[in-house]
Amino acid sequence: SDRDLVERGQTLRDRISRFGVKTVFIMNDRPDLAVLGNADGVHVGQDELTVADVRKIVGPRKLIGVSTHSIEQARQAVRDGANYIGVGPTFASTTKDFAEFPGVRLLAEVANEIRLPAFAIGGITLENVDEVLASGIGRVAVSGAICNAGVPAEEIKKWKDRLVPNLQPPTSNP
Repeated sequence: SDRDLVERGQTLRDRISRFGVKTVFIMNDRPDLAVLGNADGVHVGQDELTVADVRKIVGPRKLIGVSTHSIEQARQAVRDGANYIGVGPTFASTTKDFAEFPGVRLLAEVANEIRLPAFAIGGITLENVDEVLASGIGRVAVSGAICNAGVPAEEIKKWKDRLVPNLQPPTSNP
């Protein structure tokens, strides 16, 4: 429920602050709940609100990310004022169903043209991340690889060991 999402967001923000965790808290799809949950930003898909509409809700300081599935959508996200983009889906995912997979070809196109921080999305695992990084994209968004791990904390450590210093979250508005 919306109420649960706000409470979880507020709990997450409290834990991030209390334990001094260096992270960026992004709420998916819901700019209204991102504000109420004190998130650092919001991520929207192609069928959600526009960047301009999200900006009206979250204000000038919060980050806005947009999922993109083609180079044209990536270009539009830049023109619209997004702070970062998700690019994909790269591979089949355990968290979402897609009919098409633009794959690493799209990652390479974005890496060659778009200067906005770009995160590869969709089915990224430790087994295929080298292919992703070889495309020129240095950031990944992972969910299933961590959530489906037997011990998520151990999986997170493996990811950090593999990606740092490549993985840098967006930190400010352009």
